Amino acid sequence: MVRGVAQILSIGVLAGTAATAFGQSAPATQPETDSPLAEIVITAQKRTEKLSDVPVAAAVLSSDALARINAGDISDLNNLDPSVDLVGSFNGRVPLGIRGISSNANEATVGLASGVAIMIDGVPVPSDSIAGNQLEDIKSVEILKGPQATLGGRTAAAGVINIVTREPTSTAHGDVTVTATNDHEYRFNGFIGGPLSDSLLGSLSVYGNKRDFPITNLFDGDKSHQDNGGFRGKLLIKPNEVLDITLTGGYQQSKSTGDNFVYTYITPGAYLLFGTSPPPLPPPIVATLSQQSVLAGVTPRMGNETINTPVTSTSDAKDSLGSVNIDYRLGDLTLSSTTAYQRETQENIQDLFVNSSFFSNNFRDAFAAIIGTPPGSPGTWATFNNTQFQDITVSQTSQEFRLASSPDLPLNYVAGLFFSDSKVDLVTGRTFTPAETDYDVESTTKTYDVYGRVTWKFASNTSLIGGLRFNHDELAYSYDQLGGGTVHTANSDGSNALVGDIGIQQQLATHSMVYATYSRGYAPRVFNTGAYSGGNAAAPSAPLPITDQEHIDNFEIGTKGLYLDQRLQLNAALFYTIYKNYQVQTSESIPGQVAPILGLTPAGKARTQGIELDSIYAPSEFTRFGANLALIDAKFVDYKDAPCWGNGVTQTDALGCTGTTTRSQDVSGQTMPDSPRFKGNLFAERTIPFGGTHWEGVVGGTYAYRSRTQFQPDQGAQTIQGAFGLLNLTLTARDTAGRYSITAFADNLTNHRYYVDLEDFWSGPWNSTAVVGQPARDANRYFGVRLKAGF
Repeated sequence: MVRGVAQILSIGVLAGTAATAFGQSAPATQPETDSPLAEIVITAQKRTEKLSDVPVAAAVLSSDALARINAGDISDLNNLDPSVDLVGSFNGRVPLGIRGISSNANEATVGLASGVAIMIDGVPVPSDSIAGNQLEDIKSVEILKGPQATLGGRTAAAGVINIVTREPTSTAHGDVTVTATNDHEYRFNGFIGGPLSDSLLGSLSVYGNKRDFPITNLFDGDKSHQDNGGFRGKLLIKPNEVLDITLTGGYQQSKSTGDNFVYTYITPGAYLLFGTSPPPLPPPIVATLSQQSVLAGVTPRMGNETINTPVTSTSDAKDSLGSVNIDYRLGDLTLSSTTAYQRETQENIQDLFVNSSFFSNNFRDAFAAIIGTPPGSPGTWATFNNTQFQDITVSQTSQEFRLASSPDLPLNYVAGLFFSDSKVDLVTGRTFTPAETDYDVESTTKTYDVYGRVTWKFASNTSLIGGLRFNHDELAYSYDQLGGGTVHTANSDGSNALVGDIGIQQQLATHSMVYATYSRGYAPRVFNTGAYSGGNAAAPSAPLPITDQEHIDNFEIGTKGLYLDQRLQLNAALFYTIYKNYQVQTSESIPGQVAPILGLTPAGKARTQGIELDSIYAPSEFTRFGANLALIDAKFVDYKDAPCWGNGVTQTDALGCTGTTTRSQDVSGQTMPDSPRFKGNLFAERTIPFGGTHWEGVVGGTYAYRSRTQFQPDQGAQTIQGAFGLLNLTLTARDTAGRYSITAFADNLTNHRYYVDLEDFWSGPWNSTAVVGQPARDANRYFGVRLKAGF
C-alpha cells in the first residue's frame, strides 16, 4: 500500500497543498490577489501561526463548516474530517480516534489517557471529562493529526483536537442563533461582546439545546433525549500595549434521559444468563429468561432503533471551568501564563441490561414458587431492578508557563513548563447477585513537563525544526469495596518519558512548501481500574499491576500550497506510524461468568499508514468546491492474545479461539477498531446575488462517505458496519453584511440508518454472542431551519 500511496502523494506534491480549507467561511484577511480564499490561522501549537506554514497535517473547521452539517456534538466531526473516528457521546465519554488509532475506552477504567488530547482554548480537558463533548459557543475546531507529544503532552498519542471558543471583540457585537428541526431538536446560541472601557473588553455566550436520539422505548413510547445548556464569560484586561490578561469562567450542564444503545444481534435461541443451553429446570423458570420474555417486541438486528424497558436511564453532568491567561509581549517575544481549573460531577443511573422485565426478580420468584428456596439458590437472590448507579467526580488544576517568539523570525521558538494534577473518583453499585458490586475507586495523575521547539531558517527557503519534551508522570489509585467484603488495594507509580520531533521544511514558491518530519511519542503508564467492575467476587484483592508505556515512532511527509492565482488550495500528507507496546482496552466474555473482564493490556505492536488529501477550489467569489479524502490502513502487527468475540465458544471464523478458561486468539494483521479503510467528504457551495438588494442566496451540500468498519479489536462477526454515505443540503438567504440569515437544511437526505458504535460487551450476560449499537443522532433523515440575527 505504501508504494501506491507514495505515487498518489507525488502527484499531490507536484500540485501542492494547504490545510483543510473545507471549513472556511468568508475571507477574514484578503490575500495579495483577489482570491476569495481566506488565510487560516491555528493556535493549537502554543502560538498563533498561519496554518499554511505549519509542517504538520492539520485542519481548522470554522463555525460555518460546523453549521453546514448541523454539528452540535464532537462526534459530528466524523462527517467533516476523514481522519477522525469518534464514537457517540450520548450518556458518557467519547472514545477518540485519529488515523485509525482509537482509545476504545469505557467509563469503568478511570485515569486512562484518551490518546487524543481534547483542549478548550489550549487548556487540556481530563480524559474522563465530557466537557469537550458539546460544540456550542465555537469559533473553530483545530485538528492536529498523528502523534503530537512534543507540544500536546501525555494524552496526544494519536493527535489533538482544540476547541476554540468565541472571544471579546474590540467593537460592540452580538448575535442570536435559533435552530429547530422536525425531529424535535431545538438549539439556542446567544453572544454579546465589546469594549466595557478603554482597557477592558468583555464577552458573554449563552447556549442551550435539546435533541432526541433515534431510540424509541416501546414501554412508554419515549425517545432517548439530551438537554444541554451553559454559559461562558470572558474579560480581556489591557492595561497597556504589551499586557493582556484574559479571565474566563463558564458552567455547563448535560442531562441525558433514556438508553444510548439498542440490541443489533443476539445468538438465535439464546437465553439470558444461560446462552443456548439452558439448565434442566421447569419451563416456567427457563421462560423468564427467553428473548421473547426479556426483549418483548424487540427484534435484534442491524437497523434496530427500539428498546423495551421499564427503567429510565439518566445521566447528569455538571462542569465548572475557569482560567486566567496572561500574555506579556517583549518585542518579538511573548511570555504567557495559563492557570486553569475544572471540576465535573457525573450522576448516572444505568439500565444495565435494557430488558422489558425485571428478569432476575422474575427468575427468582418462578424458581421459589416451583422448586422452593433451598440455601444458595436463586430464590435467595437480592431484588434487582436492572439498574446500576455510577457517580464520577473529575477535577483538574493545571499551570503552564511558555515563552514564544514571532514565527516570522529566522530563528524562532516556543518553550514552556507544564503541570497538571488530575483526580477521578468513581463510586458505583448494583445488587445483581451473580455480579454484585459496590466500590469506590480513585485515580490520581500528576505530570511535570518541560518542552521546547525551535525552527531555524538557515537558508532563504529552507528551515530545520526540532523539539523535545520531558514528562514526569506520577500515578496512583486506591480501591475500597463498600459491600460484600472489605477489600482495599492501592498502588502508585512514577515514570519518565522523553519525546520529540525533528523535521525539514522547504519553500517551493511564495505559496507552496514541502516538509518531512519524524516524531517520537508515547502513551503513559496506567492502572487498569476497570478490573474492579466485574463484581465483588471477581475484584482483585492484590494491588493492580501497572501497564507499561506505549512508544510511538511517526514518519510524515507533506506539502501545502496555493495555486491557480490562489484560487486552489491543496494539501497532502503521507504517514507511517508504529505503536509499540500498544495499549488496547478490551472486554472479555468468559463462559459461565456474567460480568465481562475489562482488560487493558499491551498488544505488542500496531501500525497505521496512509495518505490524506484536502482541497478547496474557488473559481469565483460566488462558487467553491471542497474535497477531503483519507486512505488509512491501520492494523495490529502483533496481537497474539486478543480476547475472543462472543464468549469464545461460538466463534467460528478463521482466526480460531483457543483456551479453556481464558480464551484468546491471534488477530495480528487484522484491522484496528473503528478504522474504516477510506473516508471522504465533499462540499459544494454557490452564492447567488439578489440583484438590486443587500441580500444573497447560498445553495450548498456535503457528502460524507466511509467504507466498511470493524468496531472491535476482537474482530467480532457482528460488530461490522457496511459502507455508507450521508448527503446534507442547505439553502440560505442572508444579507451581505452578515447580520441576518435564514437557512433551511436537510440532513441524511437518503435516510441511511447507521451506528456510531457497535459493542459486544453484553455477550457475557447472554453467555453467547450479543451486540449492541448506538444509533447516530442523524441516523434518520430530518429537516430544519436556522435563524440568525446580529448587530
